[in-house]
Amino acid sequence: MEANAKDESVLKNQLVVNATNLQSGRTAVVDRFNVILEELDRKGGESKYYRKYIEAITKAEIDVKDTEGLGVRVLSWFKSDEGGLRWVSNIGKFVGIVLASAIVSQILGLVISKLLKLSNTSKLMRQFTVIVINRGGIVVGVLLALTALEVSLAPVLTVLGGASFIFAFALQSNLGNFASGLMLMVYKPFDVGDEVKIGSLWGWVDSISLANTKIKGFGGQMFTVPNNAVWSDTIENLTTSDTRKVKFSFRISFDQDVTKIEKVLVDIFNSHPKILEEPAPSTFVFDLEDEYISLIASGWAKTDEFWKVSADILRTIQTRFEQEGIKLGAPAQDIRILPESDEKNSLTLDLEFAQKQLLQPETARPAIK
Repeated sequence: MEANAKDESVLKNQLVVNATNLQSGRTAVVDRFNVILEELDRKGGESKYYRKYIEAITKAEIDVKDTEGLGVRVLSWFKSDEGGLRWVSNIGKFVGIVLASAIVSQILGLVISKLLKLSNTSKLMRQFTVIVINRGGIVVGVLLALTALEVSLAPVLTVLGGASFIFAFALQSNLGNFASGLMLMVYKPFDVGDEVKIGSLWGWVDSISLANTKIKGFGGQMFTVPNNAVWSDTIENLTTSDTRKVKFSFRISFDQDVTKIEKVLVDIFNSHPKILEEPAPSTFVFDLEDEYISLIASGWAKTDEFWKVSADILRTIQTRFEQEGIKLGAPAQDIRILPESDEKNSLTLDLEFAQKQLLQPETARPAIK
């Protein structure tokens, strides 16, 4: 009895091994048939019924209660070229492709970053390009690696395309900021660390992203501006070159010697060690008002030393003007005593003139009554 049972067990296991081998052969045939069906689909043929047939014949029933037979089946499947060995190879290919794409994208990102740095590309553009290469390389690698797992990319790409359309519709304003961010990177009106005027804002560029730009004000405050607003407004970059003009405007009264004041101002600029010899400091008389003459004095300094030089020059101007007895002009203000009214005597200022003096002191004139 025991010998018969043993022989029966050996026979059953051999049948299981044979069945597993036949299933492996069937898998190879089905794979080749699927290639034919895919070509048939591309040419407009109908493959639905063939695929249903493949699905029907590839279904396998396993008796989980038969532990011995199940173990033999699993072991035979792992040893089969179209079973376990095939999937071990596929998984190895998947991991290898993903790792290779990650390494290649990192190396390519470093090379591109150095090349863009040599071409004087903005820091933001370099960072964005490197991020796109690094992350894009990994994404492409994963998609290619999925083909090693015998996953069809057509449905995956279809789902991604539909999701992209939905996100694009829902995030229209953000896409506008994204597009403006790309324009800022391409045309490079400013970079991180530059001193800029954007509309009514004045400060230093703290950071730039595809969505917004952060401006650090003179009081330490941080302004976050959407890139769409930045790109659509007037941008003035004050640190675009290595040198920057230190300039002051003066109102000189008519009783002062303008030529003497010009010489004093030029001497002040020339006496500062940080003022550049070329272009040389200069003055310019540009306007004549009713009460004063408008005068500009300027010199050039290195951009990174501008604010210190400007403060030094301003202190020196105040000291020299006091020594030379130079007085600046100021708009005249008339105070009139009106005749006695029905109610009482009053000393008043022209209200309209006072308002203009506060809002536009250069153009204000007292009204004649």
